[in-house]
This record gives sequence, structure tokens and C-alpha cells, in this order.
Amino acid sequence: MTFQSAVYAVDGNAESGNFLRLMLQSSTAGAQGVVGATDMVVTATTPSPTAGIVIAGGACLVAGIETPYQGSYYGYNVGNDTSLTIGATAGSARSDLVVVRAEDPTWSGSPWGGPASGQILFPRVISGVSSSATAPPGGISAIALCRIDMPASVSVVQQSYIHDLRNVSQPQRLMQVIGAQDTTTRNWTVGTAGVAWPPGANWQVPVPSWATIMQVNWQINDALWQSGWARGYVNPFFGTSVAAPNLAMPQTLISIPAATGPYRHGIAGGFSIAIPASLRGTTQTLQFKQVTDGSQTGILSVDEGSSYAVVFEFQQIAALA
Repeated sequence: MTFQSAVYAVDGNAESGNFLRLMLQSSTAGAQGVVGATDMVVTATTPSPTAGIVIAGGACLVAGIETPYQGSYYGYNVGNDTSLTIGATAGSARSDLVVVRAEDPTWSGSPWGGPASGQILFPRVISGVSSSATAPPGGISAIALCRIDMPASVSVVQQSYIHDLRNVSQPQRLMQVIGAQDTTTRNWTVGTAGVAWPPGANWQVPVPSWATIMQVNWQINDALWQSGWARGYVNPFFGTSVAAPNLAMPQTLISIPAATGPYRHGIAGGFSIAIPASLRGTTQTLQFKQVTDGSQTGILSVDEGSSYAVVFEFQQIAALA
């Protein structure tokens, strides 16, 4: 067996491009796509749309597929690229795919796009694809940035025609589990104005700077029904103000008809929600909001037998901003 090791860091030595590409492929586990969540977003020209498009700055990885052991290519678009033009349509609609393609003359079947500059990764338009296409045609080393669905008889690209298809090559994830409970009995508030409840559900949550979405599962265990028809909504939120949250999250309905009791009940919810850019890299106060519908006046409470838990998974997926 011949075991290759890199000596590119030693003065006076050189490495082949192929071996460095294989190193990149191994270190990225063969992943391809954009590197950052907002890298290489494609937009229409502004303020006046034209036939051209704008590819924002950022980095990407493209896996070579023309031949075995081709390796992966890395590219960084510095600034905005405005080199592409989308052709006008005539009497019928057309869909075009905007890709980043590796054009490497080392491999048979791959075109050579830049013999003078040595450039290998290029933005390209693949015209006339299916209106449901989400990936480049087979057999080429490329990643999709977007699909542009052009209606009939148009010559400029509107933002509404552009459908983002980017994937983050190696998305980051982080899971957090937090919990608490109260030590005294705390009734919820009857009324149509939202209040923070349960009181013990109050945490400081660091939001990763790279996170663009989060999956949330939460539960209030063993809330105590006290009296009447208790009907209302509970939901977690980010922020210190119930009336003006930094990020509101979906509500869960709880409706307990009047009966003999008391009974203990569980309240739970789960959802996926986008994280706005303004909250990334900040620390947010997490609380629960409670509001009743105002017509049923039953009482629900938490006490030393109740507990609260929230499970977050922060994820990094492609985002427009």
C-alpha cells in the first residue's frame, strides 16, 4: 500500500492539485453546497430589474463527479458577481437553473472555462430545465444556487421568479435541554391580555450566531386544574415583554371542562421556526405566555408538583438573510 501524506507545509515541497482536492473531500466528508447560511444568495438587480442577476459573496464546495478520486473544489465569491444574464422568453414560460460548476481540464468530459486565469469554479446558467428542478443534471460537477421561473414574454428577472435552492454543505447543529419548576402554587390569570406564566419558566438562552432555524419541543408537566372551565393558550417566546416579544412561537390550546377534581394535566407543543438575523449571536430571555379566552373563567395552576422542560435544536440551513 502507498500511504500518501501531505508535505505542502514544508519549504521546498509541492503537492499535486489532485491530492489537495482529495484532502478537501476527506476533511468535508464529501459534502457540497454553500459554506455559510447566507452565502451566494441570488437576487434580481435593484432598484430596477434587468436581464441580469446578482450572486452575493460567499464560499462553496463542489464535489467532482467526472471520475473516481477527483476530489472536491473550494471557491470563494468575493463581492457580488453580476456576470450572468438570463435570456428573454418568447411565447412560452421557461425555467433556468443557476449553478456553480467545476470546469477542470484535468478530467475528460469537463470543460475548461478559464485557461488564462486558472479559475475552475464558474457561475453558469443551465437553460430550459424542468419547472420542478432542484439539482443540476447528472454527470456534471456542480451545485444549484437557484431556479429562475421566467413567465412567457418577459425580458427582465423579477425577484418573485427566483427560487432559492442552496444547501449548506456542512450545517452546524446544537441541542440544548433546559428545565425548571416552581415551589409555590401559582394560578394562571383569567383575561384576554397575555401574561408570563408559569413564573418559574424563565431562562437565558444563547442563540448561536450561525443558527437560522430551531426545532423546539416544550412541555409543562402536571399543571393542576383547580375549578371551572379552564380554557386558554400557552406558548413560549423570546423576550422580556409579553406584549412585544422578540420572537413569538406557536400556541397550544388547553381546554378543561368543569368537573370534579382536582386533576393534573400536561401541556405541550412542538414546532420549527426561523431565527431572524437580529437574534443570531444574542442571548434571549425565554418565557411562556398564557392567555385565556375570557369567556371560561376556570383556574389552572402550577405548584411544587409541576415542572417545565424545553428542548431546542438550533440548526444552520440556507437563509436569504
